[in-house]
Amino acid sequence: MTELTINFDEFRERQMLIDSLRGLRGMHRVTIVKHRPRRTDAQNRFYWPCYVKPFADWLQEQDEDANEETAHEILKSRFLQKTILNESTGEVLAYVGSTSKLSVEEFGEYLEKCAKFLAEWAGIVVDHPR
Repeated sequence: MTELTINFDEFRERQMLIDSLRGLRGMHRVTIVKHRPRRTDAQNRFYWPCYVKPFADWLQEQDEDANEETAHEILKSRFLQKTILNESTGEVLAYVGSTSKLSVEEFGEYLEKCAKFLAEWAGIVVDHPR
């Protein structure tokens, strides 16, 4: 599978896409979606030591057999829970979304919710970088 990010405002990038499609043969599925910048590396580097690690430490102090992955999963399940409703049966399926698929803005909102939860639940204050 090949994934490309193309700026359709740029003639050369559009032409590159057209040229690469010309050589294809057989059946292919082509999907074009609007580009949304995903969370930044800086956001991710800040999340793990400033949110997840202190929460994992707090969980361990509560006699929980927890690690950073456990803390991360708890935060995700609290704020990234999604549901799918089967309208004919009324059955609801629940799953947890991924932080890696969040946009920069969505990840920022996630961090705000996590910071509020950590302060209220565990007394952990997260200092945001300026």
